[in-house]
Amino acid sequence: MKIGIEKINVYAGSLVLDIEKLAIARGRDVNYFKEELMLDSKSQNVDFEDVITMAVNAAKPIISEQDKEDIEMVIFATESGLDFCKSNSTYVCKYLGLKSNVRNFEIKNACYAATCAVQMAISWIASGVAPGKKCLVVSSDINYDHAGRSGEEVPAIGSVAMLISDKPVVIEYELGKNGYYTFECTDYARPTSTWDIINPQESLYAYLECAVGSWQHYKKVVGQDLDLNSYFKRIIYHTPFGGLVKLAHGNILKESYPGIKKSQIKENFEEKVMKSFKIPRAVGNTYSSTVYTCLLSLLLDDDEVKPGDRIGIFSYGSGSCAEFYSAIVLPGAKEYVKSLKIDEHLAARRPLTVEEFDHLAQLRSSHAEKPTFQTEMNYPEGWYDKYYKGKGLLIFRGAEDFIRKYEIS
Repeated sequence: MKIGIEKINVYAGSLVLDIEKLAIARGRDVNYFKEELMLDSKSQNVDFEDVITMAVNAAKPIISEQDKEDIEMVIFATESGLDFCKSNSTYVCKYLGLKSNVRNFEIKNACYAATCAVQMAISWIASGVAPGKKCLVVSSDINYDHAGRSGEEVPAIGSVAMLISDKPVVIEYELGKNGYYTFECTDYARPTSTWDIINPQESLYAYLECAVGSWQHYKKVVGQDLDLNSYFKRIIYHTPFGGLVKLAHGNILKESYPGIKKSQIKENFEEKVMKSFKIPRAVGNTYSSTVYTCLLSLLLDDDEVKPGDRIGIFSYGSGSCAEFYSAIVLPGAKEYVKSLKIDEHLAARRPLTVEEFDHLAQLRSSHAEKPTFQTEMNYPEGWYDKYYKGKGLLIFRGAEDFIRKYEIS
């Protein structure tokens, strides 16, 4: 049985901040942001969008009427949960118009959550308990108000929707080829709805340890003396920022080829990894969506990737849990991904000033824990009418006694 991604889409919001503007405003090194971290810009939400609207707006364009009949599982992967009890997934079922006979739930496991959801979907389909049925996985997250804090340049907002089925079009997962690695740490955490713990050095070392550890386990599980260069056409990584991925890939190369030279590591990184950075560089770290924006980037930008090529995939979530797994590129993948018009979606975002960016982050934080509020519909001024009005996008109007209110634009 073939199992993989039948459909996929990304929603990266409608606003964007040039990373150079942020660096200058904060008195930081522009070259460090752009060359070392490999960041160009980051997406931001209007006040009337949240993780629910982004998830629905990512999924809606790719879900057909037949899909609505075939979907019997919905998994919402997020570290931006809205309630200690109610699952975000119920909103997705409602606003996509899915039938009532759908198992749905929410998964939290930092930036590993989407991969965890995908692996659960794979196992459910492989079990054969619901022949021909499909699982919709949505990952959606927002950043917090980080104004002036170390690391604020990295996190962003965004959502990816994936339809997992036994009729894959984009990639086919190699069942059973999975390596895991975990240990407890607090490199990043969200103890409240407005404040997150950011330990940059601990996060760096945790990511690097998990990358090598999960790769070693992958090799053990597969049971072959793998040659990384010939076995994988490309490798994609969870990409908070490109500089971290460069270090991790270098460590895996050193583990695989003792004595490898720095120049060889650089050349290998540029060949095997860098063409997966297009969307993360333009959007920022979208948490558990990021590894899938790397997949989309690869299929959009790498002309050398062909049907039948094997892609290595590394997913990491703070706290920590990591997985190294693999998939095969399918014949219809590139044509399908190009049909999504992702470049047009990213180009349509409105550029922000740093002041506007900060104001929007503060607006979102000001709503947290409030039982009743209305979202600001006219900031930036006139943007709702220009980008949203009459477009059929889901928007967030606010809450009344903690009950959230949504409507179609």
